[in-house]
Amino acid sequence: MSSVRTTPRRSSGPWELSSSARSTSRLAFVACTVLATVCVLLVVTLQARNAEEALDEAAGHTLRDYTGYAGRMLGADVLRRFAEQRATILAPIAGSSRRRVPAPTLADIVRLGDAYFARELTVSDSGIGYFRIDTRTGAIEGTGRVKGELATLLADTLRVVSSRGPLDAPDVLSILNRDGGLSVAYARLLDQDGKVVGIYGYTYTRSRGIAAIADRAFKETPLLPISVAGARWNYDTTAVARGEVVNDSFLGVRISDRAGRVLWASPRSEFIVSSSYRQRVVLSTSAGGIMVETALRPSSESLLIPTIVRNAQRWSMRALIGLTILLAAVSLLALRGERAGARARRTEAMQQLALGLRHEINNALASVMLNAELLAEEESLDESQRERMVAIIEQLDRMRGVLRRLEKTDRFDVVVPYLNEGYMVDLST
Repeated sequence: MSSVRTTPRRSSGPWELSSSARSTSRLAFVACTVLATVCVLLVVTLQARNAEEALDEAAGHTLRDYTGYAGRMLGADVLRRFAEQRATILAPIAGSSRRRVPAPTLADIVRLGDAYFARELTVSDSGIGYFRIDTRTGAIEGTGRVKGELATLLADTLRVVSSRGPLDAPDVLSILNRDGGLSVAYARLLDQDGKVVGIYGYTYTRSRGIAAIADRAFKETPLLPISVAGARWNYDTTAVARGEVVNDSFLGVRISDRAGRVLWASPRSEFIVSSSYRQRVVLSTSAGGIMVETALRPSSESLLIPTIVRNAQRWSMRALIGLTILLAAVSLLALRGERAGARARRTEAMQQLALGLRHEINNALASVMLNAELLAEEESLDESQRERMVAIIEQLDRMRGVLRRLEKTDRFDVVVPYLNEGYMVDLST
């Protein structure tokens, strides 16, 4: 049997890439895909981080604005309540200019003042006192705290103050001492010609008076914008329902004098010193002025950030995670496809190799078997030589059976261990 030689034929024309070149290009494509995925993830991560930092900065500005807003609101309400206090107690003197009415007595002021302090103060105040000064004679009439040296000091001070114009004279004075001082509220009584004929007023311990008003203002004044509190704000301080907003849920407040002595602090406000969102409002630059410090509770920061900011932060991270998963899935699919393609190309190469081996070995085996059969028929061979020739023919026939099994391409997937060197294709059956 003679072998047949044919000219090798390429599977594609010279203008196309070879199989190895196509494999290399696919690997390069997958590598580029993975590299692009990594680059995109880095860019997206950087942008997401920048966006998150910008959102955090905007949220920080918002929180500081809330804190400053609360301090200004509380300070304004405290001043308003002090003005109401002064107008309530000194009501008989207010608007007395150029009127033909009898001057009020000190007892009238004492009656109004005692009623007000009994209603507003939760603890007694030894600094409460009332006075009336006749600017024409210099006589002073005082009760309560206004006695002795204090009465003389008030008379001398107020006679000097009353000589100033209405716009230059304050309505409240502060007398400082070791206890934080006294506050003096007064009003001037004018005759029909607009001349000051009398000064009426009262005193109280500064820290207790500020604490009483600040405590009520802190409980009753909404110190947060509508965008935060909304309809949940609780205006009834006697009962707080679940889900309602109160100032103590978010804020800590401390009121100090110009010397830094604390006059009043809201409950559980020790975090003010360490808060990152602390604002200070100065209500007056005079020696008797007060400062209002407000700070956010650490647990309230996330609650006060506007919903749109929280959603932007949340969805930016979700978008980043989703994009990461999508790009990772694309890269994995590309790698899986390339691995499947590589296995298919290896199987095709093995098939072609097996076909070539089968063709060449089969030609050689045919020649060897022909000659072996001819030799086995020679009469000159003895019995032992003839048995050997028969054994050779049997093995040649076995090898031809193996070559025929090479035509079954599915047999390439059946592998068995081969000694300690790895695995081999099982062609035994």
